[in-house]
Amino acid sequence: MIPTKDQIKQFYTQSLERCLNAYSQVDGKEWAKKVSDRWTAKEHLAYLATALREQALPLTRKALAGEPGKLPGFERRDQERDFNQRSIERLRDLPTSDLLTRIKAAVEQHVGILEGLSATDLDQPAMDPSWDRGGTLRDLYFAAYLLFPNQYQSIRRANKKKLPHWITSGTTEQARYHVDRLFHFMPLIYRSAANADFGAKYQFTMEGPSAGQWSIMIADGRADSRDGPIEGFDAEVKTKPQFWMDLASGDLNPLLAISTRKVKLNGNLATALKLSSQFGSTG
Repeated sequence: MIPTKDQIKQFYTQSLERCLNAYSQVDGKEWAKKVSDRWTAKEHLAYLATALREQALPLTRKALAGEPGKLPGFERRDQERDFNQRSIERLRDLPTSDLLTRIKAAVEQHVGILEGLSATDLDQPAMDPSWDRGGTLRDLYFAAYLLFPNQYQSIRRANKKKLPHWITSGTTEQARYHVDRLFHFMPLIYRSAANADFGAKYQFTMEGPSAGQWSIMIADGRADSRDGPIEGFDAEVKTKPQFWMDLASGDLNPLLAISTRKVKLNGNLATALKLSSQFGSTG
């Protein structure tokens, strides 16, 4: 599925509103909790603000102007971690309310640009230095959307009673959109440099209300995705969207997920277990 401009706007703005509503319930002590191996909940919020303002917006403008997708201090993928850390340090002492205001304003500006684009414009070439290869303007908007659920799941660790799971707390339509965007975005964050000689066909079967199938093909140092099953897969992963999201975020241990049947594997087990080392951000 290739979302329309209206769908891109709909789910992007919905993700903003879901986060703003949820974060209004988080208190100061919870924002100060360390929720990942690197950052506190507030630092993850600062990352969301800076990724939208200092990455998504300028890269969108550069793509429209036909300029290279590079940022000061962030021209290559291996610079992502340091770029993110420097950006967070500039914002980490701001009040939470200021960070939320910046996030809202950045999305409004980004959507404002989107409003003036045609379907043809959205297919223009675009690049993010964190990607493995070039994509399109449409992909820049998908990347910005994905920031919200990804950071929400990290911030959620500060208090899981207040902040329900992103997948189960949304509508079936929202869950399906998220999973579809995730599988179609994965090739852009393939780690080709570390997997140059690897090749495999993966099939993903999501079960439950937002059920569906997607496939990823890896060959010649490149990953590509498509809707639906694939003939002759090397490995199949069957699970529910919330468990897949937990695996990706590190909230669910792969071996525990398999032993408890939250995740079912078919085909080559070793190939399936290589997934976590093939995709992801470097920062």
